[in-house]
Amino acid sequence: MNWLEISRIITIFASIGITIGIYTQVIKIFKTKSANDFTIVLIGALVFNELAWLNYGLALHEWPIILIAACNLPGIFLTFFGYIKYRNK
Repeated sequence: MNWLEISRIITIFASIGITIGIYTQVIKIFKTKSANDFTIVLIGALVFNELAWLNYGLALHEWPIILIAACNLPGIFLTFFGYIKYRNK
């Protein structure tokens, strides 16, 4: 196994961890009805980050990057919706 394959595996596991983290936060926002720990800057950075990864995956034709970025985008948009709905409550 070469370094590129090892790097790809590490990246996949890290991305799965981020996906779990994003959806865990979405669940927390809607359960607690509070988004006080979030800022619009953080959410904007998350959106920009995932769109950049999606673009990168499409450019390289790397299905794991495309799939994970596509799975994260709905979670980030739900975070944004929760932020708008529950901020300062």
